[in-house]
Amino acid sequence: MVIIIKFGKIHHIGYVYKDIEEAVKKFKNFYGIEKFTRVDMGVVKVARSMIGKLQIDLIEPKDKGSIFNSFIEEGNVGLHHIGYIVDDIDEKIKEWKSYGFKKVLGGIISPAKFVYFDTTDFLGHIIEFLQLNYKKP
Repeated sequence: MVIIIKFGKIHHIGYVYKDIEEAVKKFKNFYGIEKFTRVDMGVVKVARSMIGKLQIDLIEPKDKGSIFNSFIEEGNVGLHHIGYIVDDIDEKIKEWKSYGFKKVLGGIISPAKFVYFDTTDFLGHIIEFLQLNYKKP
């Protein structure tokens, strides 16, 4: 059986680092990005910028129990996830669970709803789905 998986439009790429200020310096030098917006989300600190129309998130974990910290503890840095915009996130969650992918994080940061699926064995990174204007059914 062949399954055709539709991802949606790429919204952002999330990179995880021990120190986002060091990562910001590297991104500025490598890509010439001058402007980063800092966001403290409690469990993570984020430095956010744009490369063309693509949002880039540099993430520093602050919560020892987070999937971002686990990524670092496993000896990884860099690409962590790719975030895709979807029209119906609840339907996308059902669909991806039916494929056997494990949900590893999710929530609502009003008005958006997001979910992360562990696709590291298959794709080498996590997939995030994001519905920007989520309204509870």
